[in-house]
Amino acid sequence: MNPPNSHLLLIVVGAFVGAGTASAAALWFAGFFPPVGSAGGPQYCNVLRLPVYGTIVTFRPPTEPRDPSNDPSNPDQPPVPDTSFAVSGEIEDSLRMASADQNVKALLVDVDSGGGGAVAGLEIAAAIKKFGKPSAAVIHEMGASSGYLVATAADILFASEASSVGSIGTTYSYVSQYEKNKKEGYRFESLSSGPYKDMLSADKPLTDAERALIMRDIKIDRDNFVKSVAAYRRQPVEKIDALADGSSMLGEQALENGLIDRLGGTEEALAYLEQAIGEPPVLCY
Repeated sequence: MNPPNSHLLLIVVGAFVGAGTASAAALWFAGFFPPVGSAGGPQYCNVLRLPVYGTIVTFRPPTEPRDPSNDPSNPDQPPVPDTSFAVSGEIEDSLRMASADQNVKALLVDVDSGGGGAVAGLEIAAAIKKFGKPSAAVIHEMGASSGYLVATAADILFASEASSVGSIGTTYSYVSQYEKNKKEGYRFESLSSGPYKDMLSADKPLTDAERALIMRDIKIDRDNFVKSVAAYRRQPVEKIDALADGSSMLGEQALENGLIDRLGGTEEALAYLEQAIGEPPVLCY
């Protein structure tokens, strides 16, 4: 978990796409809703495909304004949503709606993520667990940190023998600018209400007291991460704790250590879901 409380070295501040029509349009565009009678397209689907790609965040960062010079023939074209983020709020909405749809009988969680926010990962994992219908997760290139946590919430977890799996741990690491600023003649002036208000500033040295406080939170965050994975994977906390050194492992080793259930990919996951729902799976994109 990164500064503060995220599994990647990234702090993301964004604006959430609101509820109502605008939210529904965004979710449909992102591929979270079943197809709706497009010409030549499927008229029925029963397995919701949930993509969890890129950085996992609670809010979608603002989209860069579109440059009309890139396409002068269509200056009014809206910006394309950034698909390099998996937004917990949007995913919660889509799962809530799909759960109430009688036609949707199962869930395929498609994961290719190195992680992201701790809270965002917990929110998505909880939403998957609450979905209430058979679910399967597939880790493609990577399911690490929060990306791995999300995948563990499914009923069964597949990964390729070449997939990177795990990375259970927490980091608040950052690059200090203190020595660079000092050489260039800049001096940090602390004007804060308390001794710890500036403790994550890259422009000042980290004191021993600040480091101890941060390491306290890192340990709590890491232990909570371990407990969540152990609960979702139905494994002893002690076993997951022994694996939680922040490293990832490839699929075969992950299988041996109980971090995944089977080696395989989308086809194997769909075969599992077909048995679970008793009918051929048709993906909802």
